[in-house]
Amino acid sequence: MDFLVRLFRLMEDGPQRFIEAGSWEGLKGFYYRFQKEDDLVLLFEVLRKIVGDHGTLGSMFRSFYEGDTRRAIWRIRERYLSGDDRLTFFFPRPSPTGAQKRWNMYLRWMARKDEIDIGIWNFIDPADLTMPLDTHIYKVGRCVGWITQKTPSYRAAREVTEALKRYCPADPLKYDFFLCHGVGIGAGCTGKRTEKCRETCAVYEI
Repeated sequence: MDFLVRLFRLMEDGPQRFIEAGSWEGLKGFYYRFQKEDDLVLLFEVLRKIVGDHGTLGSMFRSFYEGDTRRAIWRIRERYLSGDDRLTFFFPRPSPTGAQKRWNMYLRWMARKDEIDIGIWNFIDPADLTMPLDTHIYKVGRCVGWITQKTPSYRAAREVTEALKRYCPADPLKYDFFLCHGVGIGAGCTGKRTEKCRETCAVYEI
């Protein structure tokens, strides 16, 4: 929270103006989890280039998107971080196993529209999204048989997404918040099916 308070103070005139100004002296000594000052400066430099090229993140993503969100993210990294090994936390390298949880969550917010998600990107069909695979979704998916993979991965994320399409082909991620918070966290899913689950799990009978 202290990190965000300090960052928002730097951006008091608005995030876009802060990025376009390109003055990063205020970031001296900043760090967040594994991201140090140099990483944050590079992140804002990349965002400055994106805003300069496209105006908004939405316009940027649209220009790289050809129906596959995962490949769009790889193209973005190639364009703005080619030959640089940093910022993989934000812009993951091409990988057959990486689940891209953070990007998939962000894309859910931007492409879906309901009481939770803002849905201001109309160029991505919600049916084409991939489930943001965190530990809770993975455990629930394993428990009810939606996921066969033994470790969290892109394939596991696609398995649970395809399983949920059986219930809502047009919008499988509509179940994400409920499964994560209502079942995974709220019911304390451990990923192992027991008799106790019958009393606490809302999807036990599936």
